[in-house]
Amino acid sequence: MSVVFGDPAVVSEVEDALREGRISLREEITREYAPVRAPLDDVVDWVLDRVRIRPGFREFVELARRRGWRVVVLSSGFVELIRPTLERAGVDVEILANSVAIEPSGWRVIWREETTCTVCGEECKRGALPADGEVIYIGDGISDRCAALASDRVFATRGLARYLEDREVEFERFDDFFDVIRAVS
Repeated sequence: MSVVFGDPAVVSEVEDALREGRISLREEITREYAPVRAPLDDVVDWVLDRVRIRPGFREFVELARRRGWRVVVLSSGFVELIRPTLERAGVDVEILANSVAIEPSGWRVIWREETTCTVCGEECKRGALPADGEVIYIGDGISDRCAALASDRVFATRGLARYLEDREVEFERFDDFFDVIRAVS
């Protein structure tokens, strides 16, 4: 049995539009989740059945704590889905992410960031980066681009790695957090 929480046609449309640069990430997320009418508990159960944290994340957080580093999960996703996933993995870290209001008409995104970035022109993650100290940024997607460009050291994979390669921006490739641990040790 296949479970569909939103509208697959909308998902396809907005993902294509985002990839082609016709809409912002904020618009893509808003439109993708607006048709979702499932109870949050059902979606959390589905996420917990399918989503896995990259291997080595818990060990990375432990290493960071021993070194006195602040670890933040900075996400364009939803706290309500991220927190239970991290809890299942036994990881307790600060989360800066969007939230969602579950309404009968559909899910409404409550945005963490309301300030438009002067660099990329969107409401991005750059503003959440600390002003002082070295920033090590680890990411993989579209929402990581601007913040990665503002960081001192970047570990990237998937779409973020392709983006940085295309712009000849220095970064370190990783597959899992054990790669990051080896690189920072």
